[in-house]
Amino acid sequence: MDAALKVISFNLKRDSFFHRKNSWQNRKYLASQVIQKSGADIIGVQELMPAMRDDILKLLRGYSIFGLGRSRHLQNEQSSIIFRNQETDICFWKTFWLSKNPEKQGSRAYFSFFPRICTVGEVYVKHLNSRIRIFNTHFDHICGPARRLGVQIILEYMHQLNQKEKLPTILMGDLNAKPNSKPIRILSDNLHHYPDIHLTNIYDCMDSDKIRNTYHGFKGKQKAKPIDYIFLSEEFEVSDVTIDSSCINGCYPSDHFPLIATLRLKKHNTK
Repeated sequence: MDAALKVISFNLKRDSFFHRKNSWQNRKYLASQVIQKSGADIIGVQELMPAMRDDILKLLRGYSIFGLGRSRHLQNEQSSIIFRNQETDICFWKTFWLSKNPEKQGSRAYFSFFPRICTVGEVYVKHLNSRIRIFNTHFDHICGPARRLGVQIILEYMHQLNQKEKLPTILMGDLNAKPNSKPIRILSDNLHHYPDIHLTNIYDCMDSDKIRNTYHGFKGKQKAKPIDYIFLSEEFEVSDVTIDSSCINGCYPSDHFPLIATLRLKKHNTK
């Protein structure tokens, strides 16, 4: 059987005054357990605060993290990428901002509530004998134009990196947008002007009756539409996709369900 790559997009939910019952201290073991039990090779996380990052590194055996905070001083919330040390080697990574000045630390779109970021990394996956490129992001939760700008900037970075070397590519994250929204349609239907970018929405590989919300606000209710996504370049094929709605001892690991996918490289793309 061809070697598989397991990836997760998982908003871990930073602490807030309104969710003290579901504080990170009460959930950190559950969230780490979800990742460890999955055996995932690569995990894109959102809302990762510095103290949460320290906890994850302590609790997850055999994993490391790359990514920077979104503020001008590189603190605050991260959209970092967790990777399994035994199976991956990091070749390159960077964090950029979803603004008109993506290289400017702490910059934001003038209509965005917070600075928003994307972390991109290139990793060599040993059991695939191939390098792959991963983008992980968290879009603005209020402003549609900010989300559309985020799509434009990420596609431009993807295109620029493809010009240097085209690699199998994954884009994942909490996009704060429903499937029929313009940002998602641009990505799903490839409604852009980059001929080198052809992405597949992973939900197109699921049975429609299994697609449901990924945000649940710690209530666990299952509705119709997700806001967390994984998009894949044409080099990948999908073996399995799961929205993990597990409740552990009456508690949820986050206010988002993790989106878990098992992928394979198409045979003509393996090296």
